[in-house]
Amino acid sequence: MNIIKKIFSYKESALIVVIILLMAFLTMRNPAFLTFGNMIDILRSCAVLGIAALGVLVVINTGGIDVSVGAIIATVTVVIAHFMLAFTGNPVVIFAVGLATGALLGSINGLFVAKLKIPAIVVTLATMAILNGAMRWYTNGAWITGLPTQFTDIGRITFFWGIPIQILFLIVAAIITALMLRYSMIGRGIMAMGGNNISSSRVGFSNNKITIFAFMYSGLMCGLAAVVYTTIMRTVDSNAFIGYELRVIGAVVIGGASIKGGSGTVLGTMLGMFLMAVVTNGLVITHVSTFYQGVIIGAIILFAVCFDVLKTKRAEKKMAKVDIEEDDEILISTETAV
Repeated sequence: MNIIKKIFSYKESALIVVIILLMAFLTMRNPAFLTFGNMIDILRSCAVLGIAALGVLVVINTGGIDVSVGAIIATVTVVIAHFMLAFTGNPVVIFAVGLATGALLGSINGLFVAKLKIPAIVVTLATMAILNGAMRWYTNGAWITGLPTQFTDIGRITFFWGIPIQILFLIVAAIITALMLRYSMIGRGIMAMGGNNISSSRVGFSNNKITIFAFMYSGLMCGLAAVVYTTIMRTVDSNAFIGYELRVIGAVVIGGASIKGGSGTVLGTMLGMFLMAVVTNGLVITHVSTFYQGVIIGAIILFAVCFDVLKTKRAEKKMAKVDIEEDDEILISTETAV
C-alpha cells in the first residue's frame, strides 16, 4: 500500500494512468492502434513537438512564456533550406546553422525581456508576428523543394528495430535538458527563479542572465526541431507552423508544469507531448473528423491549466493554514513565558 502511495505521489503518475486508459480505449476501437509500427509513427511525428516543448519548458520554469516558438522553427527551416540550396547540404554544417539561428533568435527575445523589462508575452508575440510576416514576404507562401539528398537522406536512418533517427534526437535533447535542469548551476537558478525570483536573486543568481539563457535555450531547441522537421518532410513550408505554439505550450502545461514557473519536469513534458500525439493519432484512426481535433486538444489544455490553478490555490491555502498555526503556537509560548 505504501509503495502505491509513493508511486502516485509523483505528479506524472496521473498522466501515465490517463495515457494507459486512453490507449486501451483506442485499441478496443481499432486494434491497429497498439502496434509497434503505429507507436513508432506516433513518436516520429511528435519528435518536433517534443524538442520544441523542451525549450519552452525551460522558459516556463523561469515564470516566463514563449509564444514565438512556431515562428522561430519556421524561420530556421527557411534559413537552412536556402543555405543548403546556395552552399552545401552537409548535415553537420546544416545542424550548426540551424542551432545557431535558433539560439540567436531566442537570445534576442531574452535580451528584450531581461534588459528592457518588457513582459515575455509581449516580446514573443511581437517576434512571432514579425517572423511570420517576414517569412511570408520572403517565400511568397511558396514551398521550398529540391533540397540536396546529402542532407535529406539522414532522415531515413533507423536504429535497432527500425527506430527513426528523429526519435533519437528527441531522446538526446530530453536527456540533456533533464541533466541541465537537475544538476547544473544554471538549471538550479532556473527552478529557483520560477519559484521566487526575489529569493533567487538574494541567494546570488542573476535573473537577467537566467532569463537570457532560458530564451536562448528555447531558440536552440527550436533550431534543432526545425532541422529534424526538415529531415522528415524533405521540403519546407513557411506556413506549416502557424499556431504551433499552442501545441508546444499545451504539451508542457499538460505535463504538469505550473504556468507560474518552478515546477516543470522533462518527464512530464514528454508525457504531455505523447498524450497529445496519442489523442491526435487516435482521432485519425477512429475516423473522427479533423475539425474536432483542435477542439479536443484545446479542451485538454484548458483542463490542465484549470487543474494547475486549483492545485496551486490549494497548496497556498495549506501553507497559509500552517503559518497561522505556527503563529498561534509562538503567541501561546510567549504568553506562557510571560
